[in-house]
Amino acid sequence: MGGKAILFASVLAALATQGAAALAAPRCDIGKVAEFPVTMVGLRAHVTVKVDGQDTTFMVDSGAFYSFMNREAVKRLKLDSHPAPIGYYVKGTGGTDARVDIALVDKLGLGEGLDIPRVPFLVLPSIGSPTAGVLGQNVMSAMDTEYDLGNGVIRLMHPSPDCQHAIPAYWAGSQTVSEVDLEPIRPETPHLRGEAKINGQTIRVTFDTGSPVSYLKRATAERLGFRADGPGVQASGISGGIGGRVFESWIAPFDSLDIGGEQIKHTRLRVAALSLDGEDMLLGADFFLSHRIYVSKQQHKIFFTYNGGPVFQLGRPSTVASAGAPAGAPGATLPAPTEQYADTPSDAAGFARRGQASMSRRDFAAAVADFTKASELDPKNPEYFRHRAEAHIGERRPVLAMADLDEVLKLKPDDMNALIERGNLYLASGDEHRASSDFETVIRADPDRELAVAGLYSASSRFEPAVVHYDTWIAAHPKSERMVDALNGRCWARSLWGHELDKALADCEAAVRRGPHIAALFDSRGLAHLRRGELDLAIADYDEALKLQPKLAWSLYGRGLARIGKGLKAEGEADLQAATQIAPNLPATAKRHGIDTRAGGG
Repeated sequence: MGGKAILFASVLAALATQGAAALAAPRCDIGKVAEFPVTMVGLRAHVTVKVDGQDTTFMVDSGAFYSFMNREAVKRLKLDSHPAPIGYYVKGTGGTDARVDIALVDKLGLGEGLDIPRVPFLVLPSIGSPTAGVLGQNVMSAMDTEYDLGNGVIRLMHPSPDCQHAIPAYWAGSQTVSEVDLEPIRPETPHLRGEAKINGQTIRVTFDTGSPVSYLKRATAERLGFRADGPGVQASGISGGIGGRVFESWIAPFDSLDIGGEQIKHTRLRVAALSLDGEDMLLGADFFLSHRIYVSKQQHKIFFTYNGGPVFQLGRPSTVASAGAPAGAPGATLPAPTEQYADTPSDAAGFARRGQASMSRRDFAAAVADFTKASELDPKNPEYFRHRAEAHIGERRPVLAMADLDEVLKLKPDDMNALIERGNLYLASGDEHRASSDFETVIRADPDRELAVAGLYSASSRFEPAVVHYDTWIAAHPKSERMVDALNGRCWARSLWGHELDKALADCEAAVRRGPHIAALFDSRGLAHLRRGELDLAIADYDEALKLQPKLAWSLYGRGLARIGKGLKAEGEADLQAATQIAPNLPATAKRHGIDTRAGGG
């Protein structure tokens, strides 16, 4: 596609004027070409740029070889598009191919410093992001890039020729600077690929902000000794990529990880059954948040320093476990930058962005401090109070969170996120009337959120209203991509509740037919069979789930009950013991729902 040459010629023309002073300098100077704020939404880096003069939000994806846009965004921005050449497709980490179109942006504005003319984007029906699309390496690798996600900033930089042998991590001071040699960054090979070592063995890694968390490919992990049923391995659910495919993942222990001399001993990594083309590991947004990173095209290297906190985020969305702090990287001699860029925010938006980054790292105390400062500087902005409420929830301080959510709704009574969060706090406190009031307000304004409400009721073991909301959402969204999740959720709620078990089984059957081959669906159908007394069918489903996730606690527990129900006491007791070792509270939870050794109760 000729767009690549157009883009890079445009960037070079821009640099001829904007970076002239840096190029003429006789010493190593690092000039800033553009800077744009980054807002971390969970573990996704969002930036706002101008598309033909219109402010548009994109996700930054250093692992994407090209920039993408949702088809709906192309229509909204009134961009012309045409089909890509026949046979042209995109392959994501999930392994699924996706056909694409091509759209051309006349002028792409990056921060306040750079406008690039005639930038091509690949167009997909959906990229699984609420943003307009992703900014990939055809834009982000046009020059040196500094990823300072911990402070909510990305900078496009241009070093002078004299920086060829310098360490460009100008901010480091006395900090240790690590470095990784990269494969040459060219328009045809733009990925940030280098090498690392796990347990002393060399692997290929890609630095990928588009992946929320870091993943080690299962095939590589198995070469290093990983087994899904091995000691210390935990089930970690499913993840997804471009094309909609989902894949199983696990958390597993490894003796050591060495990235550019930064060593992490006795660490745990997320292993996933994903498809990577010649790579062994993705270093995701969690790695970028725990480091400040400079990508040097001139030297074909990545330089980084450690920010503190967990290097990898290993928990589910609500929990995080530290992967350990690194130590022992090589030192460095630093250049003199053209100017220093302040780490301390100067306005409310800057404090809020840094607070969002701290939230993404699960550093809730730091997030509270930054959101407090932001709300002091701009007390009329409800977002700052809502984000501080989320940080208080992370700290398990529901009273303080409730006070902030009340303040949000005084400033903005129709804030849907605040109403959802406050309703969930009401549920947790046992105030179902007020919870229902908040949830109903949300659903009237945005019926699509009813699925989230159903999930909250189910998670709090309020199954009757959960099923009612699942019913309404499913009836209203017959062609939704989330139908499998909804059917599985309703099956699980009915099965735990022990009511309408015929309908529960029908939902699970439909979810298994429609959905991917993943443990969660067989686990749910196994429970439906167990509650119905269909022990052989329950065991078969639990066997299938445990092939995929050998340490799935509910499947082990359910299979144990079914085996005991069939008179296989020794095998059943072994399953129950294994489940209890993984989830010590599970027997009490099962008993509370009437699930016991009498063939599942109910």
